[in-house]
Amino acid sequence: MRLVNTRTLRLEEFFDASTPDYAILSHTWAQDEVIFSDMTDLGKARTKIGFAKLEGACRLAATQKYDYIWIDTCCIDKSSSAELSEAINSMYRWYEKAKVCYAYLCDVKNPTQLVGCKWFTRGWTLQELLAPDDVEFYTLDWVYLGNKRDPSLIPTLSRASLVDAPVLARVIQPWDVSVAKRMYWASSRETTRREDEAYCMMGLFRVNMPLLYGEGSKAFFRLQQEIAKDTHDQSILAWYCEPRRETELARRVGTRSEIDFGCCAPSPSCFAMSGDITSSSAPSPEGSLGQIIFTGPGTEFLAPLKGGDENWSHEDDWKAENETWWDEREIILRCQVGPIPGTFPTLVVVQAANRGQYYRRNLTHGIVSSVSLYTFPSHVEEPNRIRSARRNKIGLQIFAPTTPVNGSSGVATVEGEMRTYPFHG
Repeated sequence: MRLVNTRTLRLEEFFDASTPDYAILSHTWAQDEVIFSDMTDLGKARTKIGFAKLEGACRLAATQKYDYIWIDTCCIDKSSSAELSEAINSMYRWYEKAKVCYAYLCDVKNPTQLVGCKWFTRGWTLQELLAPDDVEFYTLDWVYLGNKRDPSLIPTLSRASLVDAPVLARVIQPWDVSVAKRMYWASSRETTRREDEAYCMMGLFRVNMPLLYGEGSKAFFRLQQEIAKDTHDQSILAWYCEPRRETELARRVGTRSEIDFGCCAPSPSCFAMSGDITSSSAPSPEGSLGQIIFTGPGTEFLAPLKGGDENWSHEDDWKAENETWWDEREIILRCQVGPIPGTFPTLVVVQAANRGQYYRRNLTHGIVSSVSLYTFPSHVEEPNRIRSARRNKIGLQIFAPTTPVNGSSGVATVEGEMRTYPFHG
């Protein structure tokens, strides 16, 4: 990796064990940044607007006895696709190994402006908040605001970033949190390029994959594929759509020019209402819920089914262009909604007529406005190999007890009820 010498402002290159202690800068890109090619001529670099930020970061690091600092704008040669790919795949680790991270908030002049500042809206800054042990926040004029682990600052940072306070305080690690919740942290953030909404989260899920700019939404599909290889956490499927996003997403998943997502989310924004989805500590419904496997345009996994007609057959030579859909059913996911153990999210799916195990996600009346709560039986249908077909729709319901008691499947209820669940306020 290249580092800027905080005294000479020159770039120096290091490899692995030879890398010295360094500070690292987190910021949002602005107009006229100092880039890699500018660093060969500091006289020219000084004429750029972004030089003041570079110089201020180096000055701060030097006062804290750091001889080197890493700054993404000038330490990566972005004209080299190979170097850019290596840097993005290494970036979480680089932030993690930094002795301190300076979060430079260019639109903040006083602490009252912290919530809602631009830094909390960008996709790349999420990993820059989470990876380092120490993140120090500074205003436009380099006035110190506090550290991410300061007890007095954590509530404000949690509200601004959506990240749980224990994660900010380093009580638990990000990968100890469910996949759905980590996606929720990123759900309201934006990136300039569509592919980056996936690439900026690779480190957060400890996965690596090649960069293919130009692939569009397929990047996020590939990210979910890589995540599923290393986890059995089915909360990756526990997503649904905000009303403001429903029209756009329904259009995208129904357009053949876009990738067929199966049961996968087309965008991190689909997890905007999944902040209460956690890994389940309760016993699963009858049977074991298996690993999620992405099979080309579809998704395959083991899960119990509820509802529908059990007398259906499987047909391997199904063709998407001749699809006919029937038999709405629910797939019970092995994760938890809210604080009540035994409350499982379910996918609402529609089965293809005469197509056996093929399903698509269902979107009822355009949005998900309510959730059904059922009496949890002592037995549910045996786990089935679920294969999602093309053209998924967006929907989520909850399968939950009102009064949990022990049952033969580990979870049962005395009584169930229908209830409106406030997904959309």
